[in-house]
Amino acid sequence: MRAFPVLCVSLALSFAAAEAGMAAAAAPDAESHYQTLLAAAKAAAPNADWAGLRLAYSERPGFLAIAQSGARRQMLEAGADCKVALPSAKAVIAENYVDPDAHFVAAFCEDAAGDAAAARLDRDIGHGLIKSIETGDGYAAATAFTPISVDEEYAVMRALGQKVESQALVQRGGHSYDVMSTTDGSGGRRTYWFAVDRVLAAESAALAPGSVSEGGPPSRTP
Repeated sequence: MRAFPVLCVSLALSFAAAEAGMAAAAAPDAESHYQTLLAAAKAAAPNADWAGLRLAYSERPGFLAIAQSGARRQMLEAGADCKVALPSAKAVIAENYVDPDAHFVAAFCEDAAGDAAAARLDRDIGHGLIKSIETGDGYAAATAFTPISVDEEYAVMRALGQKVESQALVQRGGHSYDVMSTTDGSGGRRTYWFAVDRVLAAESAALAPGSVSEGGPPSRTP
């Protein structure tokens, strides 16, 4: 009479082991897939599948939608000081090739150094990455931009010359959106919508038990 419960436990353990094995196999596959696309993008740049590369980057093991590396913080804080900004931007590109801000900062400094060819390539890559986020006009939920990270949201706003005045998380039609109220250089006001289901899922995964960020949610403002 005890055979059936024992069998159930045995099957449950077998299924759990199989799922763990599948998860372990999936992680290297996701990394391998990204590296393959990255090599192809570098070879074809600036005319590459930037949307596909960004998506593959977000599916890598350990991806964080809200983290900023020390190199990225240093890059943004350096401003026009290219002695600091350029090596920091190159470090960011090495760790996250799909960061448009890093390519724009590198282009600015390469222009300043007289390296027009390198500047043009980095600028074109930056524009390609931004365009791949702009999957609509961003003015409504139905035409929202689709970022993989919070940094991308602010990168788009910078690229469009918009200053974010306020940000709200809005639920609409079963989906989540970051809605940003902005002003431009002439004082004009706009509202931009970002579809953030993927970003929130990545944030949730980062805050799962045992994760680095488990101690509490980090700021969502770069």
